[in-house]
Amino acid sequence: MKLTVPKWLAFQTYMYGTKESRTFISNERMHEFILLEGLSSDLWKVITVYEDYNKIKTWSKEKGLIDELDGFLEQLKAQDLLLNDDKSEIDVDFQAVGCDDENKTLELESEMSQWCYKHGYLFSLFIELTYNCNLKCVHCYNPKNNNNVQINLKDMKQIIDEAREIGCFNITFSGGECTLVKDFIEIVEYARKKRLSVHIFTNGQTLYDNPVLLDKLIKLYPCNIGLSLYSLNKDTHEKITTVKGSYQKTLNIIEKLREKNISVEIKNFLLNTNCKDCIAIKNYARNLNATSFADLSLIPTIDGNHKTLKYVVAEDDLYELYTNPESPLYFKGVKQRDITKMQNESLCYAGCYTLCITPNLDVYPCVSLPINLGNINNISLKDIWSDALNKNADSKLYQWQQVTFKDLKDCYKEDYCQFCAYCPGMGMLENGYLKKSEILCRQAKTKQKAYKMLSSLDN
Repeated sequence: MKLTVPKWLAFQTYMYGTKESRTFISNERMHEFILLEGLSSDLWKVITVYEDYNKIKTWSKEKGLIDELDGFLEQLKAQDLLLNDDKSEIDVDFQAVGCDDENKTLELESEMSQWCYKHGYLFSLFIELTYNCNLKCVHCYNPKNNNNVQINLKDMKQIIDEAREIGCFNITFSGGECTLVKDFIEIVEYARKKRLSVHIFTNGQTLYDNPVLLDKLIKLYPCNIGLSLYSLNKDTHEKITTVKGSYQKTLNIIEKLREKNISVEIKNFLLNTNCKDCIAIKNYARNLNATSFADLSLIPTIDGNHKTLKYVVAEDDLYELYTNPESPLYFKGVKQRDITKMQNESLCYAGCYTLCITPNLDVYPCVSLPINLGNINNISLKDIWSDALNKNADSKLYQWQQVTFKDLKDCYKEDYCQFCAYCPGMGMLENGYLKKSEILCRQAKTKQKAYKMLSSLDN
């Protein structure tokens, strides 16, 4: 009897054949996450390699699992994790997903990524397929001088293969606007063929203009699609995108994806021109059973232009959002950071369990942290990761991984610093390597002020 692992699953097995064997499975149709450990993890690996009952049965006998095998297989079938061969071609609609489901998944993914970090695996990869974009957002950090550069399918296949080999579970395709890339669907299709969990960051314009592309993408079972929406006011949104008609297209795609029960995150970047609209965006997302993220991480352009910083949110507006219970930035109940316990910790996990690759094939720790770790044309992704894992002193990635909070030049010396979620990329792009970010300093001061006010209400 032939068994089939359905196409809507993403999975990765780590440390096969050891007591610490672990498999992560994401059921992209049901929006569910499954963790298998020990022999269950090994058995899953065998199932996915052979997809043949007799071979699986032989392995199970050798491991003393034969009595449990049929029950385990039936349980997998009941959870849509395994199909009989005659059902393998059936397309099944996505199940509805709500905010609570998304939050639970984020918690599990956080646990997964921490485990991968401790065991030397790359958990996720962020790919900027192109800098080209069909919007001209005023705050965009991407360089403007090489919009025609894009990663081709051949290079992406190599990157995906190597990422998978060193443990990658999640891959995010972004830009620019990733859907403008010639081989976009083929790239996503290959990532899904390799059982990676695929996330897409898009503005929705191409998906609106090309329904065939949208349909093909949906049938590839992406884990999540993130769409940028700046306001529910058309004029405000289009003042930021600088493209007329962009508002209705984005709104249309968000709602169409939710009608199909695709998991959607509305990415709400906050500027001084739209920050008050984040409450309406949060409520809009909730009504659609989507999630939303209010983002304050404004940075200069990657090529060093600070013109974007004129859109930074004013402190009075920040304070209002931090103290408003309806705001996604509401600061009630948030604990301060204990600086004394953080000195030997990594500044962030960029470069520890995640990496970024640019359209030029440069490898960075993070999209907003342009420390060049090597170029894929000269050194493979696998070698970049392996050199760091082997503690090669010449490895730029290893050197970055050794940086901790005690290496910061100007930060965590004031009381308000305990309210700062330091971002080395923001500091670097504003003022230089391991320098502070004035934007984050202002946010931390305002958070401290909000914290004191909200705490006083409890006394």
